[in-house]
Amino acid sequence: MLTIARHLELDWQYVERVEAWNAERIAEVRSAGRRAGRRLGYKIATFQSDADDEGRVVVIVAVREAPDAEDDRRMTDRGMLLMNDLWSRLLPGDDRES
Repeated sequence: MLTIARHLELDWQYVERVEAWNAERIAEVRSAGRRAGRRLGYKIATFQSDADDEGRVVVIVAVREAPDAEDDRRMTDRGMLLMNDLWSRLLPGDDRES
């Protein structure tokens, strides 16, 4: 649960690929995600994909709603920083060629 809680705090989501036949692990991830969300004060949604060609499903635990405006603002700021970092790596900047 601690690993999931850390992911939820930083990225508002936790994603894990699990063997489709392992219903126990799928249930564990979803349950731990809901517990982590309650502990953090977040409203959580869990989702399981259909099995892929390798016989695995993707289990997603995601924050549905931020507990307050400050957390929402923090996540928006984090998203902008990540996008700016990505674009600076993908697009050559004028300052790098000087």
